[in-house]
Amino acid sequence: MNIPNTQYNVNSLSKDQVDFLLSAISHEHTKCDQLLELMLSEQILLEKRNIEAIPNLLKEKTTLINEIEKSAERRLQMFGLKAIHKHHNAVFEQHVNKVDRLAEPWQQLKHCLDRCRNQNEINGRIIELSQKSIDRTINLFKQSLRPNNLTTYSAKGFAQQTPIHITGVEA
Repeated sequence: MNIPNTQYNVNSLSKDQVDFLLSAISHEHTKCDQLLELMLSEQILLEKRNIEAIPNLLKEKTTLINEIEKSAERRLQMFGLKAIHKHHNAVFEQHVNKVDRLAEPWQQLKHCLDRCRNQNEINGRIIELSQKSIDRTINLFKQSLRPNNLTTYSAKGFAQQTPIHITGVEA
């Protein structure tokens, strides 16, 4: 995808520039939809604790994210922007909203990216809960390995050791 001449009038974009932006936004939206589908699949794998399938999925996610980022960089270059610039999306959006053909596709892309962010947070919470479950299980195993202790459990499911005091008749 070649970037059309970046000399632009803030109030108007050439047909080539608009076509380029439409193409870039469409490309990013397609990749974003694919990313969202992968993240939904990741949620299922995480819930089922199917760890073996996750590395391949993560590679696919990384590839899609890199493609989206590269396309976004090319898109921003048209306005002399980089992702490291503060408020780069707001500045880009100001330009895009001046062109009717770009406003709706841009909003659709933003919506898809928001859905990906939300799904990423869901997946992160699942990972966090899984980690807590693993930590509790490890705690239980460690506690059960201690001799002369009785394992009891707290309200939060953590193992507690209670020393065993043998009383009674001696033989």
